[in-house]
This record gives sequence, C-alpha cells and structure tokens, in this order.
Amino acid sequence: MALPLEVAVFNTSDALNASHHGAARVEINAPDSYALGGLTPAASDLPHPSDLPLPVRVMIRPRGPPPSGRDFLYAPAEIDAMRADIARLAPVMHASRGDGFVFGVLKRRKEEEEEDEEEEEEDDDDDLEVDVETCAELVRLARPLDCTFHRAFDSVRDVDEGVEALIRCGFAGVLTAGGRAEGGCAANLDRLESICDRVAGRIEVVAGGGVRHHNVQALAARLARYKRVWLHTAAMGVEGSMNKNELIRLTEELATT
Repeated sequence: MALPLEVAVFNTSDALNASHHGAARVEINAPDSYALGGLTPAASDLPHPSDLPLPVRVMIRPRGPPPSGRDFLYAPAEIDAMRADIARLAPVMHASRGDGFVFGVLKRRKEEEEEDEEEEEEDDDDDLEVDVETCAELVRLARPLDCTFHRAFDSVRDVDEGVEALIRCGFAGVLTAGGRAEGGCAANLDRLESICDRVAGRIEVVAGGGVRHHNVQALAARLARYKRVWLHTAAMGVEGSMNKNELIRLTEELATT
C-alpha cells in the first residue's frame, strides 16, 4: 500500500488542487511564506470544510529564520503569539476530521557540568533540544486537535532524546527530513530509518524535505515497512506556487510503489 501524502500549500487554490491530485492531508501556511519556511495563516486562509474534505494541519510559526543565529528559539512575546494563534484558529478547525497544528520550539541544552567562560561565549550549533515545557503547554492548549512537531526536529542534538521528548509532550507526529544535510530526505534516509525505528509507531513520522517525483519511489521503498509513516511535499514551482504537474507525477510514482 502506498504511503499517504501530505501536501504543504500557501493559498486556497493550491489546497484544492492538492485534494484533487492525491493528497491525503494538507498543511496550510500563510500566503507567500514558502521562502520563510511557512508562517501562521489567517483564519480566512483556511478552506471551508465543504470545499476541502481532507484533514488539515495548520502552521503555527510567528516568524521565519532570524538574520543570524539558530531558528526555532523564540522570545516570550513570540510564544505568546503562538498561544494566541492556536486559540484563534482552533474554533474554525475540526478534530473529528483529523485537523491539527504544526509547530516546533527549541531551547539550548543545560549541561550538567559548568563550562568555562570561553566555551560559554561560543555559539554551538549542536546544543539544541526540544523545549518540553513550552511544547507541552501548546499541545494542551490545542486539544482535542492533534499537533505535529515541525522540522525544528532536524536541529536537535540527540535524536533519541528528542523522540522521547515529543512523546512526553503529547505530539501526534514529527515532520522531519532526517537531518540538516543538503538533499533533504533523500540524503538522510539512513537517519530517517533510525528515527522510524526509535518512534516504533508511537507517533507519526512525516518525512518531508526535497520529496519530488524523481526520488519518491526510493523513499517509499525504504520507509513503507514502518508503521504510521507519511510523505510530505510542497511540490513547489519556480514562481512560488504549486507545480501541479510535479504533484501529479509524484502521486503517480508513489502509487506504483
């Protein structure tokens, strides 16, 4: 059986196109926010259920990457905005349809041993972990809607600890390319399989990052043996909107696996 496909969209028209061309679920982002990695949409950006019968995942992300430094490290005011956005959007979503949110919050690790002043001043790219306290609060606020942890997961230092942290928070899934290496999922297949092994079907693993028609069969062949695995694509064209032909070719390739 082919793996189910989630499609990230950035306007209502693309959401409807995705539903007509093989998507099993749609991730809704603010218009024109693809270059920023997706931002929180307005309530008016969500298609009406009568137009889009598929489950939706709504992005909760107050800003894109900062000019310098690591992403997904949010200030208190930005966390407040995420709380407000969940409270604002939840009433127009439908848990019975399978709707939910997508977000991710990281923090710097607190090492048990004190470091000297010189080390403390260094900006370590590998010292990030899931902000369990903040994420668990946002998951509780979203209930009964499910929550998926964003690709922020690809920046955590310890994947095994990260998986267990997500489960403690109550997340229903994790969106990941398997790491930050160039090439997305295709370049990180071994690590994606390690994540699937660790998750062991307890939550969804949504494999996203560079998923296209030319590599989807290889991805599906490796990941189909695991429980609760999805594939994720934006099928983005050069003009910042969905490439419908790419999505059609991708779903055709996926259907033959």
